[in-house]
Amino acid sequence: MSAITGMMLSDGHIALRSITSNARFIFAQSAKSDKREYFNLVLNLMKPFCTVGFIPYIKEWYDVRNSKLYSSISLTTMQLPCFTNLRALWYVNGIKIVPSNIKELITPVALAHWIMGDGSKQNEGLHLSVYAFSATDISLLIDALSNRYNLNCTIHQTERGSRIYVDKSSTILLRSIVLEHFVPSMRYKLGL
Repeated sequence: MSAITGMMLSDGHIALRSITSNARFIFAQSAKSDKREYFNLVLNLMKPFCTVGFIPYIKEWYDVRNSKLYSSISLTTMQLPCFTNLRALWYVNGIKIVPSNIKELITPVALAHWIMGDGSKQNEGLHLSVYAFSATDISLLIDALSNRYNLNCTIHQTERGSRIYVDKSSTILLRSIVLEHFVPSMRYKLGL
């Protein structure tokens, strides 16, 4: 549950094929080799929920606007009642939200997965992408990070939207909370 919370704050989503079926969890990210170690961690965690012999899906596409080739890798679980229940927590009218009890859900494991999925080193601090979330959702997240972990957080605006900035004054504390849950190839996001 903690890992899924972190993935839902970043690159995870829960989809319904129809209103009468159960939901399935989907996780996708860049297929770059430097991201593969984290994807493999997610795959190992989610494998019990996937079909026997599941093979991740790799998609490539060419963007004519910048003449670049992109690729992504994804996994999709089976449709299960547990994901239907989680969907009710994370979606309102089909829109992804931050659950009101996020303060309880954002464990060190959840925070580590969120950072590995959507964190980026910013000078001596850290940005957490929250582009898909509303201002109310972002406030809930900042409140959870500030009150549960005593992290000094602010909102930074970009052309793409809002990001949460964890100030450099909280970097050492943040590392002590999440480092044991990080795959080595993602430690650069913590400035290591």
